[in-house]
Amino acid sequence: MNRFFALVLLAVGFASSAHADLIPATWTDSANTGNGIYIGGGQSYTYVHDLNDNGFRPLNDLITSFNLAINLADDSSSWRDGLELAFIDLPGVLGDDDVWSWDFDASGDEYGGWSLAGLLQLNVLGTLTVTISSVFGDFNLVSSTLTAHGLSNVDTSVPEPGALGLLGIGLVGMALSLRRRKQLGRA
Repeated sequence: MNRFFALVLLAVGFASSAHADLIPATWTDSANTGNGIYIGGGQSYTYVHDLNDNGFRPLNDLITSFNLAINLADDSSSWRDGLELAFIDLPGVLGDDDVWSWDFDASGDEYGGWSLAGLLQLNVLGTLTVTISSVFGDFNLVSSTLTAHGLSNVDTSVPEPGALGLLGIGLVGMALSLRRRKQLGRA
């Protein structure tokens, strides 16, 4: 019976020594546009933000919210070269939006949206696909930054003090059981 009790304590010590913790995390990805990407009248540009390159692990970590900040700029050196209208398309329908007013000096964020389908795509694949289309006029995509917030599943491989104590008691119990067995064998 003592030997069985020692084995149970030993097993509990091993089982409770390793577990996972969820900690708050933020992942950020910026699209590399260089000097800006020109989007002509009636044209579209599609790109992908990839959080896998920034430590996100799909189906292991959890993104609870995200924000996409897009900065567009007028391509002309004149103050206005006519009506310009961009359409931002994210996965799903809820994140789509028209952008018709932006900074001509490329210093501000014109779009700060998100979508439910985009949230699903980020959690399953770790990527977000974005398409910017010119409805009227032409302009430059200056920058695009994706910031996601959520929980990171961190594996803690350091045993807790209680687990080490149970492990120690189990080992002592096994040693005493073997010692007693040897003493009974001599008598």
